Amino acid sequence: MSWMTLIAAADPMEHVLPHKLFDLGPLAFTNHMLMLVVSGVLMLLVFPAIARGYPLVPTGTRNLFEAIMQFIRTEVAYPALHHHTDRFIPFLWTLFFFILFNNLLGMVPLDPLALLVFGKGHVMGTATAGLSVTAGLAAVAFVMIHVSGIIEQYHHQRHHGRDPITASALGFVMYWYNFVPHIPGFIGVLLFLPLLVLELIGAAVKPFALAVRLFANMMAGHIVLASLLVLAPALRHLGDWAIAVPTILGCAALGCLELFVAFLQAYIFTFLTCMFIGAAVSPEH
Repeated sequence: MSWMTLIAAADPMEHVLPHKLFDLGPLAFTNHMLMLVVSGVLMLLVFPAIARGYPLVPTGTRNLFEAIMQFIRTEVAYPALHHHTDRFIPFLWTLFFFILFNNLLGMVPLDPLALLVFGKGHVMGTATAGLSVTAGLAAVAFVMIHVSGIIEQYHHQRHHGRDPITASALGFVMYWYNFVPHIPGFIGVLLFLPLLVLELIGAAVKPFALAVRLFANMMAGHIVLASLLVLAPALRHLGDWAIAVPTILGCAALGCLELFVAFLQAYIFTFLTCMFIGAAVSPEH
């Protein structure tokens, strides 16, 4: 089989699409699900190990993780959440590192190793390059945003002396009522329902934007990199080193860019989630 035939047969999308590994009852267990489990297990192993016997002055890996966590707390969470920061920071830290671990694991060439060990390809993959995964993360953020806002309104009603049942009902109603800008007079009454519909649409669009942004950035980078990697051996085989060498160097540069994007997309997802939570827990949002 010629190199051109191999190129024609290679599909860069195979590197990012989910692949079924086995059936788990009615559920098809995919390589993306496997990577989610691996990321979760790594977090359960890494962070307790870092926290155990924590020194007064951290060094090495502990210093790296502490710097990242302190940055998220002081530069991302506090400006949006203020006195609510410590209440939500465990969730924001978990969200950031879970996305980051999945992004970084997708850059490690684990699939060739799995092919040697298990004799089967597409066992590993980039979980955050799957829309179903990023949609699940966005759904978690969506629930956290609006449940936090309703709970804040509940506490606000309790502060004014309402009983728990009344405070729960009023908290739920007032949360959605505060979605609409308060326009005084008859015009405000007329515009209330259209504005409420628009605000509800906006509330649904926000998690959709979170999911698509993370999915598109992670998928696009891997597709471009896979396309270049498929092209480079063929150019070398054809003797066109003048193009093959720059292509290989371009793959290395693109890999560095993908490393930056892995951190950037985890930051953006966490930052926007933090901003949305900050708006939800403010009664005047």
